[in-house]
Amino acid sequence: MIRRSLIACLLMASAVPAAAQTAAMEKQLAEAGATLRRLADERQIERVQRAYGYYVDKAMWDNVADLFATNGTLEIGGRGVFVTKARVLQYMRIGLGPDGPRAGIVIDHTQFQGVVHVAPDGQTAKGRWRAFVMGIGRGPVIGVVTYENDYVREDGVWKIAALRAPFVMYTEAQTGWETSAVINTKPSSFPPLPDRPPSVLYETYPTVYAPPFHYTNPVTGK
Repeated sequence: MIRRSLIACLLMASAVPAAAQTAAMEKQLAEAGATLRRLADERQIERVQRAYGYYVDKAMWDNVADLFATNGTLEIGGRGVFVTKARVLQYMRIGLGPDGPRAGIVIDHTQFQGVVHVAPDGQTAKGRWRAFVMGIGRGPVIGVVTYENDYVREDGVWKIAALRAPFVMYTEAQTGWETSAVINTKPSSFPPLPDRPPSVLYETYPTVYAPPFHYTNPVTGK
């Protein structure tokens, strides 16, 4: 029975004109090529985002800024929006301290749960990430961030077009989020002042804010 079915399939295939078979094969190859390019783009975007976390860890501000597009934007917490790569660097140096690691200070951005989607034209993309961060404010601080970022291919290289990092929770490490959670930062919290006000007004823990997802449910499509 199986042999008869195979013979029937071979007879049907041989009946298909060579031109049609070539067209079908070319279509399959084009689809495979598009899939490979999309996967390569996603991988490069993931590297850019992960590099951001490692560079921030060691206060390598020039390297951080180099990950942004020329007109890229940065918005962390409720501080407002900093526009252009040059302003991103200014925010880092003035707002977060001098370049390079410092003795007695631990800065750590552990990023995970990345979900990246590249646009059909292969020129823009969006990504969502979660991060657990440790840093320094008036004292040691810890926080949880949800990134909802935009990326752009600039001069053939993937870069950050818009980094949005609303905090889920932010608190002094010594007291913990139960007793000293910071509701949110404000544009006037520390210099420099932003170029634009916050794009969204929200409060962190104990209030709940969930940044909108850039993608639909992969199962239901909703």
